[in-house]
Amino acid sequence: MRQLISLILAGMIAVASLGTIGGAQAADDRLALKGYDPVAYFTESHAMVGDPQFQYEWDGAIYRFASARHLALFKAEPDRYLPQYNNWCAASVAKGEKVYGNPEWWLVVDGRLYLFGKPIGAGLMSNDPATMKEAADKNWPRVSKIPAPPRPDYMRGAGEPR
Repeated sequence: MRQLISLILAGMIAVASLGTIGGAQAADDRLALKGYDPVAYFTESHAMVGDPQFQYEWDGAIYRFASARHLALFKAEPDRYLPQYNNWCAASVAKGEKVYGNPEWWLVVDGRLYLFGKPIGAGLMSNDPATMKEAADKNWPRVSKIPAPPRPDYMRGAGEPR
C-alpha cells in the first residue's frame, strides 16, 4: 500500500512539473526580441538585454526593458520602438523570404528599427536603405502570410530543446 501511494505521488509530481515546463515554454515563445530592450537601440545606440522586472505585454508579445525609463518610453509610443516587419529580417523580406531577425544584428534608419538574420544585412541596408525598404515594403503583405520557419538556435529560450 505504501508503494502504491508513493507511485501515485510520484506521478502527480511528474504531471505537475510537465505543466510548469509547458508554461515556461509558452512564455519563452512570447518573449520578443529574445529579451532585448527595443528602446535601447534608440537611446543607447546598442543592443541591450532587458531586465525581467521591467517587462510589458504588447500585442501578444512580452517585451523587456533595461530600465523603468525605457519601459515608460515604450508604453507612451510602442510603434516608434517596434522592429519593422514584425521582427523578421528586413533583407530577407526585401528578397521575398521569411527569416528570423536576430536582435544582435540591427540598424536604425529614419527613426525605424530593422533586424537582420545575418550580420551582413545591416551593411547591405546602410549602403542603399531606400531600395531595400522599398522592396521589403512591397513584399511584406505576401511575406507576412508565409508560415514561420523553424526557429534557429539563437532564437530559442533557455531550456528549450535544440
